[in-house]
Amino acid sequence: MLYKKKKILSGLSSIALSLLLFTGCGSTSAEIPSDAGSASNESQSDSSVLRYAVASSPKGLFSPLLSNTTYDNNVNNLVYSPLILLDENNEYKPGLAEKYEFSDDNLTITFHLRKGIKWHDGEPFTADDVLFTFTSMADPNYTGSRFNEISKIVGAQDYHDGKADSISGIKVIDENTISFTYTEVFAPSLSNFSQRGIIPKHIWSKVNIADWENSSELLNKPIGTGPYKFVEFKPDQYVELERNEDYFGGAPKIEKFIFKVTNTETELSELAKGDLDIVTLTSTKEEDFKMLKDAGIKIEEKPSANYQFLTMNSNKEFFKDKRVRQAITYAINREGMAKSLIGEHGQVVNAPISLAGWAYPESGLNTYDYSVDKAKSLLNEAGWTEKDGVLQKDGVKFEVDMLVPTGNKVREQSAPIIQQNLKDVGITVNISTMDIASAMAKTHGEGDYDMGLFGFTLEVDPGDADRYWASSIANGSQFNFSNFINTQSDELLDKATKTIDKNERKKIYAEWGKLINEEAPYVFLYSQNDIRAYNPKLEGYTYSAYSVFPGIENWTISK
Repeated sequence: MLYKKKKILSGLSSIALSLLLFTGCGSTSAEIPSDAGSASNESQSDSSVLRYAVASSPKGLFSPLLSNTTYDNNVNNLVYSPLILLDENNEYKPGLAEKYEFSDDNLTITFHLRKGIKWHDGEPFTADDVLFTFTSMADPNYTGSRFNEISKIVGAQDYHDGKADSISGIKVIDENTISFTYTEVFAPSLSNFSQRGIIPKHIWSKVNIADWENSSELLNKPIGTGPYKFVEFKPDQYVELERNEDYFGGAPKIEKFIFKVTNTETELSELAKGDLDIVTLTSTKEEDFKMLKDAGIKIEEKPSANYQFLTMNSNKEFFKDKRVRQAITYAINREGMAKSLIGEHGQVVNAPISLAGWAYPESGLNTYDYSVDKAKSLLNEAGWTEKDGVLQKDGVKFEVDMLVPTGNKVREQSAPIIQQNLKDVGITVNISTMDIASAMAKTHGEGDYDMGLFGFTLEVDPGDADRYWASSIANGSQFNFSNFINTQSDELLDKATKTIDKNERKKIYAEWGKLINEEAPYVFLYSQNDIRAYNPKLEGYTYSAYSVFPGIENWTISK
């Protein structure tokens, strides 16, 4: 039996591997609050303030059910709490639930919630809030992208389709106990619960769910149970949080946490001067590393769950032929680009599976080695002929626009390289630079774009892949950017989530990875290592590919 019936979450460290079998923008400089001065400057110092650099401003979707950017997710991860947490080793630990148990058939999970937890406004947290959160994700009028996380719960699909008034598979046993019953074994279940913060019923039940995304007043004043309370959001400048004295994990030792929107051109010097405390490095220039080390800044580097890609909208006639998509992949010198932009601090990827996890295929992937000749041959096979250096077909020139969101400096630098590479094979690319929110908006529905440069940060279990690749969400979901539709892909993803054995799941994901690699809906570019530079006075700081702020309540900044 893979799981014992009663499993205390605080004892999970020794069984993390077993659990994994079942889980799965340049911007304006910020004006920040006056009390958030330099932690390394004694005259301005406030050691109870931490400033965390972000490359782009959050959109203000401060709800774990609605957010769709890293920048909003960062805020939500500190304001809200999930049922279970991930530590720096990607092992599970108690969250809002102090323990859980599986039924003998592994179809039902029962969570036992901590007692005495209060929302940031003082209202009590109960199992009704948990029920409300997950029921809302299946509501027919829900506009977010998380339904797939609970679609396998008994009755969720009927509720989503308007055929039932509730989700029969979610049962509140008492105010501190709730159970979830699945229609079949669902391997990513624990992973999904660890990623989804719980929202307060007493606040959000007063608003029609169809209007949530436009409820700016509530979104910009979020109430959660997390380690930090929301204070203020100034778009393009900062988000200010203050510690939750009643946090169930213990009151954080750092009083204030500020997400400061920074200019990527100046953030390293700000860190060296002490005006920032944590920066996620996108620059891999040796002179930048040397400058930081000379200033006494600490640097850590770990594998990343993020990958960058060039999406091609399959609703556009240009990209409906697989040979064209493959040709574009051959035409881009990905190895050369990665070497020039990130050096040894990452690698080219060939499938949409995290290099930091266990499921990335070990072999069998087409590496699409850079070849102008191969690209031109495939394009010719697809009916495109070159005239005066530009490809044409049926009187139409191969000229497309490419969305380039600002904020990630390395990604921005890749755009002109891609533009030139594609020009070399006769494709004209017009670069359209905009903020991340505007770029994301263009991917809604059938997509008001041709190509786009984006990045995904994957979750601890690859079972979340249907959130990005399911045929059922093409032309509707924000995350199936290419509007990819493929029955074989759907079948493999479904099979993988029903399989508990990790080795068997790995084989399934290897087959799926090869299929996506062959279909080439994206040009998979590179995965840059997760590099953090931080104030040497910051103690207890740690992170992982899947957990950005583990144990934050124990971080300290010494004077």
